[in-house]
Amino acid sequence: MKKLKLHHWILLSMALGAAIGLPLNWAAGQGHVSEGTVRDLAKVGNELGGLFLRLLQMLVVPLIVSSLVTGVTGMGNLKRLGRLGGRTLLYYMVTSLLAILTGMALVNLIQPGVGADLDLLQSGVAESLPKVAAKSDVLEILWDQIVNMIPKNPLRAASEGDMLPIIFFSLLLGVFISVVEHASPHAPDKRNPGLVLREFFASLFDVMMRMTLWVVALAPFGVFGFMLFAAAGHGFAAFEALGLYALTVALGLLIHATVTLPLLVKVLARRSPLELAKAMSPALLTAFSTASSNGTLPLTMQCIEQRAHVPQRVSSFVLPLGATINMDGTALYEAVAVLFIAQVYGMDLGLGQQAIVAITALIASVGAAGIPHAGTVMMVVVLAAVGLPTTAVGLILAVDRILDMCRTAVNVWSDTTAAVVVERYAPEPAEPVTS
Repeated sequence: MKKLKLHHWILLSMALGAAIGLPLNWAAGQGHVSEGTVRDLAKVGNELGGLFLRLLQMLVVPLIVSSLVTGVTGMGNLKRLGRLGGRTLLYYMVTSLLAILTGMALVNLIQPGVGADLDLLQSGVAESLPKVAAKSDVLEILWDQIVNMIPKNPLRAASEGDMLPIIFFSLLLGVFISVVEHASPHAPDKRNPGLVLREFFASLFDVMMRMTLWVVALAPFGVFGFMLFAAAGHGFAAFEALGLYALTVALGLLIHATVTLPLLVKVLARRSPLELAKAMSPALLTAFSTASSNGTLPLTMQCIEQRAHVPQRVSSFVLPLGATINMDGTALYEAVAVLFIAQVYGMDLGLGQQAIVAITALIASVGAAGIPHAGTVMMVVVLAAVGLPTTAVGLILAVDRILDMCRTAVNVWSDTTAAVVVERYAPEPAEPVTS
C-alpha cells in the first residue's frame, strides 16, 4: 500500500473537519443540537489549531533572521542584492495591481451590492469589529510604515513579531557581515569575524529548517482543528445575505490564482504551474486553514526549497518580504468589498473614485500584516479614502473568516510564484571567500 504524503494527510484532515463541523452547524440551526455544544466543539478545534499555529509562529523570527542574513551574505555585494530586491518589489506591485483590477472588473460586472437589503445586512453585525487603524490617511499610514521599519530595539521587534523591522535589521546585519568578511579576505578563518558569523547564521538556518520539518509533521492535526472551527462555527448560514458578494470575491481570487499567476509562472519563469502548485500544496493548504501567511512562512520556505528546488539565496529574501508586504488576495478583497459596500449604500463611484480605491487598496495591502483579519482592519483606510462610513466594514464580517482563508492561500501562492520568477532572473551567487 502506497504511503500517504503530507499534503494527502492535510487534505484528509480538512475534509474530516468539514464533514464533522458542517452537519453540526446545520443541526444547531435547526434546533436539533444545542448551539452551546457546537460552539464548544468549534472552540476546541480552534484551540487545537492554535497550538499548531503557535509552533509555526515560534519558528518565524529565528528563521527569518537566519535565512535573510544567509541569503544576503551569499549575494556578496550590494549590487546583486539591489537587483534581487528591485525585481522582487516590481513583481509584487504588478501582481497586486492585477489582482485589484480583476476584482474591480468582476464587482462592476456582477454588482453584488445592487438591490441588497441594508437592514438585513446590518442585522448580522452583532460581532464586534476588529480594532481599526487610528489613522485614515493612506499617505500618513505609508509614512508610518517607513518610519516603523527602522527598529529602536531589534530584540523588542523580534519579541513582538514585528516583521518589517526584523527584515530591515536582518538585511543590514547581512550586508555588514559581508563588508567585514571581505575587508580581510586573506585573514585566517578563525580571525575573520565576518566569515565566522556567516557560518554561524548558515548553521542556525539549517537547524531551523530541521525544526520546521518536525513541526510540519503535525500540520494535519492543526488543519483539522481550524477546519472544524470554521465549519462548525460559521457553516453556510453566513452566506444567506452575502452570498453574491462572497461569490464575487471567491471568483476573483480563483481567476487570479488559476489564470493570472500561472501565466506569469509559465511565461516568465518557464516552469509548470501545476508542478509548482503540487510542490507547494502543504503550504497552500496550511495557509488556507490557518488564515495566516506569516504563520505559514516556515512551511512555505521548507516547501519552496526542498520540494520546488528554489535556491535558498532567493527564497530567503523573497518569501519573508512577501509574507509581509505582498498581499494579492487581500488587495483584491479590499477593492471588491469597498465597491460592494458603495453599491449597498447606493453610491455610484465614478472612474476617478474607483482609481482611488485601486491605488489605496494597493498601498493598504502593503501595510497589512500577515495575520488573520488584517485585511479587514486595513479596509477602513480604503473606505475613508472614498468617503464611505468606516463602520460599514461590519456589513461583511459574517463571511470574513471564510474569505480570509481563501485570500491568505492566494497571498502565499503569489509569494511562491514570485520566488520562481525572481529565481530565473536572479544574479549569480558570489564566489566564496578563500583564505
